[in-house]
Parts: sequence; structure tokens; C-alpha cells
Amino acid sequence: MNIKILKEKESKFLGRKELELEATYDAATPTESDVKKKIASLAKSDENLIAIKKIDQSFGMKKAVITAYVYNDLGIVQRLEKKKEKKKKEVKEEKKEEAK
Repeated sequence: MNIKILKEKESKFLGRKELELEATYDAATPTESDVKKKIASLAKSDENLIAIKKIDQSFGMKKAVITAYVYNDLGIVQRLEKKKEKKKKEVKEEKKEEAK
């Protein structure tokens, strides 16, 4: 998988860089963890400081546009991103209960 940066914006108020990247790959669409590892090496940052917002793939193409945030501090990540993960888990649990 190859990743190149299309846009980079510094958001000092939120303590992060907002990246728009283009990924090209040979096999299936890469997983979020694979993308995080690649962005971490590209941005020279820790994987825990990266939040993937969107992986946008065009049908039939081996290319995706990725929106990701690279934070400066783990505390900021926990305050801003963890709430969203909890909400996703709650929605998944509700869907499971409805299916029963």
C-alpha cells in the first residue's frame, strides 16, 4: 500500500494536523489499523495519536481517499475521540438487541 499526502492543515487550537491522503493498493481495501500504521510512519508519530475519520473508496478502483487527524497529545485524543467510539459501540449493541 502506498500513501501520499494530498492536503495538510495545522489546527493549533485542537492540537492536531488534519490530513487528506490518497492510498493505492493491490489487494482488498486496507484495514483501519493498517492505514494507521502507514500514516504513523509517514507522519513520524505514534499510532495512538492518529484518528481515522473516513476511508472513501471508489467502486472498482484500487484507490481510496483517507481523512485522518494526527494529534500532538494523547490526552487530547482521549477527550475528543473516545466519546465517538463509545457511541458507536452503543449503537452496535442496540442493533444486536433489536435483531433478537
